Amino acid sequence: MKPANLTEMERLAEARFLNEFEKLRPIIEAEARIRRQMVQLDEQTAEIRTSSPHMFDYRAFGADVAWHAWESRTRRVLNLELARLRAQKLVAMENLRLAHGRRQAAAKLLSQFRNQSARQRERVQLEQLCLSECLGPAR
Repeated sequence: MKPANLTEMERLAEARFLNEFEKLRPIIEAEARIRRQMVQLDEQTAEIRTSSPHMFDYRAFGADVAWHAWESRTRRVLNLELARLRAQKLVAMENLRLAHGRRQAAAKLLSQFRNQSARQRERVQLEQLCLSECLGPAR
């Protein structure tokens, strides 16, 4: 394979890796956002539980039941969204892993080619030196 082809292959593998990495970023950000929302919901639930004995008016109107129903629905929606994002993240991580492997393979091929070329040049130079020494000065 020509060195230009190997260099191009390495460049393309690097671009593919970066592209896959950029696809993963919004998924990770969305997952973090949902986790923050779940923490906030947990904090609200804990606050309601601690102040619950002092909220007789809310219980009288049934607001506590409505709030718990809302909290349950919200938690279910957040968990479903988190599960969907985790499934997307698994696919994106697998694609990133493959792109990383291709990037490493292309870099290794290019490195091996460069090392082989350097050894070949050294061998040719050594042969030329041996020939010039063996033949002696030109008469």
